[in-house]
Amino acid sequence: MMKSTYHFFRLIRIVNLVVIALTMLVVEVFLLRYNSIPPQGYYESFCFTCYYSNELTNFYLLLISTLLIAGAGNIINDYFDVKADRVNKPNRLIIGKYIKRRWAMVMHWSFNLIGFILALYIGYELQNIWIPIVSFLSINLLWFYSAYFKRKPLIGNIIVALLLGVIPIHVLIFNLPLSDVEIMGRTISNYFFIEVILFLSVIAFLQNLIRELVKDIQDIRGDLRLNAQTFPIKFGIKKSKLVISLFWLFGLSAMFLFYMYIWNFNFNMQGSTMESGINLSDYTSFDIDKFGLLLVLSLIVFVGSFIVIISSRKIKSYKMASLLLKLSMLLGLLTPLFL
Repeated sequence: MMKSTYHFFRLIRIVNLVVIALTMLVVEVFLLRYNSIPPQGYYESFCFTCYYSNELTNFYLLLISTLLIAGAGNIINDYFDVKADRVNKPNRLIIGKYIKRRWAMVMHWSFNLIGFILALYIGYELQNIWIPIVSFLSINLLWFYSAYFKRKPLIGNIIVALLLGVIPIHVLIFNLPLSDVEIMGRTISNYFFIEVILFLSVIAFLQNLIRELVKDIQDIRGDLRLNAQTFPIKFGIKKSKLVISLFWLFGLSAMFLFYMYIWNFNFNMQGSTMESGINLSDYTSFDIDKFGLLLVLSLIVFVGSFIVIISSRKIKSYKMASLLLKLSMLLGLLTPLFL
């Protein structure tokens, strides 16, 4: 029983699901924390578990729905990848070895069905049609990605990166409409919250896109066996690294712009002198120093991953680059905790 449970958690990629859950929680805390500030602008300790209990119940259901759909996507991905995994990852092969193919398919459809029903319920409760629409599109994109697009150059990489990048936006959609927040006579526009989440989504999208291309380079041998036409197979590793370099520059630019946006926001809230503005850290958990530290650490790891990718010629090096990209993304996703 313990062994079956262990392989089940491997199949659904439990670590990846934890990262998705953490991302959603961070974004929700960021949005609710400002909405919980009393009208007079006095900041009290934010209680995530006791604020807006009905909305939090719906959020937890959204979290479960998203994790079920993501888990189902991981199952179907392994289902279609059995042949390639026998070459690329023989030690990580699960379906057909530890879990029967028919049971994998039963789990896939069960997770999707429950996840979509929950999305329909949340959409009905909040009168928000976009929640079930996003869930429905995610289910179908994950299926078509695994069955068809994964073996096509670039389009499959873009689909996976887009699905991961849209997770913060999914939480944003759940919280719409957002209101402006007033603290000590200074107004924080709802555009601030939207733009922070859009920055997060764009950075996550670009980092995941790079990671997917790196994984394609890493998996060339198995993909050739399936007659796949991934970008590295069709255009070669050298051109793949050029494309990765381009997306890396976009990611680097997005991270720099994100920092400048937050720095300017903080400067404008304080005004030219402290007397004409406010210090957000006195009223919220806003801490530009800790935000900057996390973003810089994310940037350092991001640069390190790029150096490894460009200089790599061995599969182990590409695995290291993929892990570094995941770490960089995780550090970046934590930054809203200090905004």
